[in-house]
Amino acid sequence: MLEHLLSAYPWVLLGGVQQGEHKELLSSFWKAYRWEHGSHAVYQLAEENKVNLECTIPLALHGDGGRTQKKQPLEVVSMCPVLGLDTLQQPMTCSCENSHTYSGKRKRSPFAQRLNLKNTSYATHFLVFAYPSKKFKKTPGLFQSLLRVMSESLREVCENGLDCNYGGNTYHFNFAILGMKGDQEFHQKTGLLSRSYMNVGYKNPIPCCSDCLAGGPGVPFEDSSLQAVWRSTVCQQAPWNRVPPFEAIQFEDWTSGEASRFFKRDVFHIFRLGIARNFIGSALVLLCFGGYFDDAPPYGIEDHLGRAWANFMLWCAAHSVSPSGIRSFSKQKIHMPTMGTFPWVGCKASDTILLLKWMRFFTNLKISAGDANSDLKLIAGACDNGLKFQGIYRHGLWLKNSCREKLMANCQRFTTAYAKLAASALRQNMQLFAMVPKFHSFDHVKVDLEPCNGQIVYLNPAAWCCSMSEDFIGRVSRQSRRVSYIKVMESTLLAYKVKARFLLGRLKKARGL
Repeated sequence: MLEHLLSAYPWVLLGGVQQGEHKELLSSFWKAYRWEHGSHAVYQLAEENKVNLECTIPLALHGDGGRTQKKQPLEVVSMCPVLGLDTLQQPMTCSCENSHTYSGKRKRSPFAQRLNLKNTSYATHFLVFAYPSKKFKKTPGLFQSLLRVMSESLREVCENGLDCNYGGNTYHFNFAILGMKGDQEFHQKTGLLSRSYMNVGYKNPIPCCSDCLAGGPGVPFEDSSLQAVWRSTVCQQAPWNRVPPFEAIQFEDWTSGEASRFFKRDVFHIFRLGIARNFIGSALVLLCFGGYFDDAPPYGIEDHLGRAWANFMLWCAAHSVSPSGIRSFSKQKIHMPTMGTFPWVGCKASDTILLLKWMRFFTNLKISAGDANSDLKLIAGACDNGLKFQGIYRHGLWLKNSCREKLMANCQRFTTAYAKLAASALRQNMQLFAMVPKFHSFDHVKVDLEPCNGQIVYLNPAAWCCSMSEDFIGRVSRQSRRVSYIKVMESTLLAYKVKARFLLGRLKKARGL
């Protein structure tokens, strides 16, 4: 696959540039990435003259589950270029208060490199395999075996590289795998993690984070302060008892704690499909019981939620927007069958942003009218900082220092407000603002953005975002539902190749390549 891409569509792997123009771009990337992960095996290989960083292409892996025919789960694994296709395109201005321009004219500058989150997902993801796991339920180790074979093949390509002819010239490329993108469920399943979100202890302290020992005895994962004990345990121990099937990939010593960095945090699932939905559900209930939607009786919870929905729809009409995945507020929609359960809103990622904007408008309206309730101010502040944190998508692959400081502050203020609201709800004997593992994961994002001595550039957390990956999973799943189930794997791969060739050809023509 990689050999074909290098010969026919090299620009999809090289940030939109052609072979022969790649050396400065790749060299700039690896100089910047050394600040982020200087112990990666690729730097040792470069010192031993086994690879040339000017011709080493960074890749990431992605995996997730879809749905094929008969509503059966479909396991999909793909490879993703790290350098965005819009690298070296028109300059981009970030959305920070003190905005910066991320220029796309100089290949030597890391700030010219873009996130790979635009264009078609068929140009940012390349299918390795897709198969319905229940069809082979009598072979329980098949998924791990496929991952192991893939890893062995990748090791060979990374070490030996590929010779490709282009324009009458021969180029030699190596590859380096930077990690695996995906949600926490997929990481736990493929990484054989003994420390994961599935191990949250409700009575006994059990480590629940693959990156640190948070959740264990004396190490609360709910602590988001700068003095949190878990900060000193990051990458201290490997999060597995048995080495995962990726051990063939040259990354780190797979028995060390540093190897846990292979599984990348996805801000899309952590925030938009994670802690933000918990926040919205709890804040909505808190506002309802605070009487902020009580214009007239009755005053039951369903009545509160109905008036809140009417207010939200009025705001949507005023801003000419509409939610795409949620049609009402109810006890069922916020997953609160009884008052003894923590609420959260079941909505799409785009609706999460709309709800945060509406809630920010509504709370600020009440505050400007003279309401000095401290919880109201905390909700307004959390909404504002959560929305400002979405500015990560308006930056390049690498962050300038002032942008990093702003995004880190937004992350810190959101977690602080969430924790204070949880404490306030506890004092009022209300089960709101649940302390879930994604709250802790969001705190890890903040730690990643904290300054290090001498560090000049910082990797954008959105580099591992899976928003585009969700589109790719949906497309492959739909293709698998349109072919014969008898040979679903072979037919899905064939349909994918036909579709990918068509879309890549169209994109190539549009770019004039």
